[in-house]
Amino acid sequence: MKTIPERWFETSNWIDHQWVRGPESFDVSNPATGSPIAQVWGADPSLLDHAVHGALQALPAWSACSPMDRGGILKHVASLLLDRKDQYARLLTCEQGKPYAQSVAEVEYAASFFQWFGEEARRMYGRIAPHPDANREVWIERRAVGVAGLITPWNFPLAQGAKKIAAALAAGCTTVWKPAERTPLIALAMAPLFKEAGVPQGVVQIVPGAGNVLGKPLAIHPDVRVLSLTGSTRTGAAVLANAASGIKRVALELGGNAPFIVLPDADLEMVAEQLVRMKLFVSGQVCVTANRVFVHRSSEAKLLDLVAQRIEHARVGNGLDEGIDAGPLIHDEACQGVDRLVQQAIEQGAEVIARNISYETQDSLQGGSFYPPTLLSNVTDAMSIARNEIFGPVIPILRYTEIADMIRRANKTPYGLAGYVYGSDLSVCHAVARRLEVGIVGINEWRPLRADIPFGGVKQSGFGLEGGEEGLHDFLTTHVISAPKPGF
Repeated sequence: MKTIPERWFETSNWIDHQWVRGPESFDVSNPATGSPIAQVWGADPSLLDHAVHGALQALPAWSACSPMDRGGILKHVASLLLDRKDQYARLLTCEQGKPYAQSVAEVEYAASFFQWFGEEARRMYGRIAPHPDANREVWIERRAVGVAGLITPWNFPLAQGAKKIAAALAAGCTTVWKPAERTPLIALAMAPLFKEAGVPQGVVQIVPGAGNVLGKPLAIHPDVRVLSLTGSTRTGAAVLANAASGIKRVALELGGNAPFIVLPDADLEMVAEQLVRMKLFVSGQVCVTANRVFVHRSSEAKLLDLVAQRIEHARVGNGLDEGIDAGPLIHDEACQGVDRLVQQAIEQGAEVIARNISYETQDSLQGGSFYPPTLLSNVTDAMSIARNEIFGPVIPILRYTEIADMIRRANKTPYGLAGYVYGSDLSVCHAVARRLEVGIVGINEWRPLRADIPFGGVKQSGFGLEGGEEGLHDFLTTHVISAPKPGF
């Protein structure tokens, strides 16, 4: 078993390069054991206001800083994070529950955003446009929007923070980061690293606390000009409504109901391997994970057998142990929510093909919030498990006969975040992918997200983009100056 790293940071608010204790505390527990691992002194609205004020004070100097210098600091953050990825990965596993190998991958993924936006900072070009008057010209510049309020989730608490902070800082914005209440430690652990990398005082403020305490004050604060949230559709709607009074810019990455489409000519061995790997990744608590698996009736029996074998042989347990494939869910309420969907599906005719309850034999895990990886067949579109985001390690198989009808069914959802298409004829795969109403599609690939490509949803899955050069857009505004041409 890998040990829990010794703490190198305080568990309070990081404001203006100082640790500031808030008025109320809350416990953070390891979801694999249920044991408390830290007491965090979170912010209240008054302390949040102090953090925003500090970010506002730091804004002029940071936005005037050379883009090359901002980029250099971001790349230094990436380098330091990679140098210390073991201690950050162990902390991440301890508070979130995902297996250590997945935590290492998240640290590397987070570092890639600091590296990418560190390079993109120097490419925020303006332009000079012609004027009808030959003696004048128009300067079109890109400027930082202002203070950015960032709200991140518990499933990827480091990577989602990295996406937002790196883009905002590259654009010249200063930030106030509210991490999820369940996983604030990895955010607080970044504070001394930011300082060491050269991030100036006030440029990154970190305020842990409950969403119902800090969410609205952050959204309505008059000095916060852009809000970026990754979370549920319900939370996104609340943030959008609260931000409306201040006419703020808002970027939302929300819930999903991703179709995973298995075409008749797909390589079923590859499909089974990647599907199970995807659904065990963070124990299915991923907004872009496969939520509805559409399988042609000619392939269904074989795929069920292949997937069942892999589920039964998976290792479920404490993510700090060696060789674990899936860890716990974030808390007991999450387990209860997933189980309600499964039980409703069974009552409506779904069949359990495989379940993995191997963790039940380990006494040390009895206080943990585990849910067994489960394979269901005979799932229909009308079932709640097909209409709602599962957020757990459950694979529901939906049968289809005609491709055109299957595409119609895949799109019959208010969500549109991600989709997946598996098949041997790439022309058919591309044709299906282009008809899916989602933000990103992986063809024969279960994890198509990268720092250098844009990602965002459509419909009720949100708007705005993260990653790629487009990831800067939400943090930049356009400034136009019409002026006489300089001359002798």
